[in-house]
Amino acid sequence: MYDYKSYKDVDLKGKKVLIRVDINSNIDTSGEKPKIRGESPRIKLIIPTLNELKDSAVVLIAHQGRPGGKDFTSLDIHAEQLRSFIPDRTVKYVEDIFGETAIDAIKQLKPGEILILDNVRKFDLDNKSFKDFKEAQQTKLVQKLAPLFDYFINDAFGAAHRAQPSIIGWPTLLAGPLIVKEFEYMAKIIEKPEKPVAMLIGGAKAIGKYKAMKYNFENDRLDYALCSGLTAILIMEAIGMNMGSKNKDIISKDLEANRDDIIATYKKFKDKIILPKDLVIKENGGIKSISTEEAGKYNTITGDIGPETVKEFSDIIMKCKTIIANGPPGIFEDEVFRDGTKAIAKAMAEASEQNNALTVIGGGEMGLAAEMFGYGDKVSFISTGGGAMLELLSGKEVPLVKAFREKKP
Repeated sequence: MYDYKSYKDVDLKGKKVLIRVDINSNIDTSGEKPKIRGESPRIKLIIPTLNELKDSAVVLIAHQGRPGGKDFTSLDIHAEQLRSFIPDRTVKYVEDIFGETAIDAIKQLKPGEILILDNVRKFDLDNKSFKDFKEAQQTKLVQKLAPLFDYFINDAFGAAHRAQPSIIGWPTLLAGPLIVKEFEYMAKIIEKPEKPVAMLIGGAKAIGKYKAMKYNFENDRLDYALCSGLTAILIMEAIGMNMGSKNKDIISKDLEANRDDIIATYKKFKDKIILPKDLVIKENGGIKSISTEEAGKYNTITGDIGPETVKEFSDIIMKCKTIIANGPPGIFEDEVFRDGTKAIAKAMAEASEQNNALTVIGGGEMGLAAEMFGYGDKVSFISTGGGAMLELLSGKEVPLVKAFREKKP
């Protein structure tokens, strides 16, 4: 399904290797200096990659946040945490990307050592998408760094849908260990998934998730769409249900632009599109379950699916052989809206354990929730890229996939 060469296809021993990784972490900015909250799962995930390349001189290039955001920081704190995870390795850091300091540090790096460059998004052009990969290759970032390396590896699946120079601009490109594993699971859920197949849709990015649902129905890959979060609001408003202005306002632009298409899709697949029967709202410092028909009357944010919906979703999950989750059903960051997400994560874990079902969670919030509730190691796979997985599920040409195909060494 994917055409690429991986790190296994070449001899990296003693070589100088640049690896684009995704160590974008949850940053606490409340103190004098930014710090990473707890142990970053994304930093932990690159350790097996670094172990695979223990005989190479490895330079890591990565981003943190976006320019202007509170979490847009230097990567010195990431280097510090990585050192604590692999104390037997030399982990260096320079507050530079492709200037003289960075170039000197790269030239001096020895096999077995690791060097982290500063936040690549401090280079303005790495915040831009390039349709023309050759144009990306002409940026100063690539022109300055490329001559210093023997090989270029991408192991940042979470950024696979970004056509930025640090992702797709290198003259050649190999897939890293994380990417190889991601591709293996993406092939399982996209190419010929074992049926019945259920897709849990929740969280934000409603229109993108709706389009992924529609694409998979039309290509006969999907048997059930368990709709929650803003996607459910979008569909219910389109078919004439009153979800209250506080819910509707969030999705109003997408609703107006896509109403006719959503109505047509719902009519065609309404037996397979499972919408919530009840929802959860805050009331008097606690929570209250209401029917979806009552949402307009209460006119407040509905932050979770209710117990009746949890049971219906869980029952469907338990009879499916492939379950894909992209987005949590509840705003689980708020403790009062946590029950639905926890119950669905539990159902996915039980489907894997009891029915040998393939259960795959898209990265981001749903993956974080599964880990938080203790089900992370009980599902088949948690992807590191929710957005990238969504685009692959939607049948789109993902920039990194194209780059691997065109830039095989």
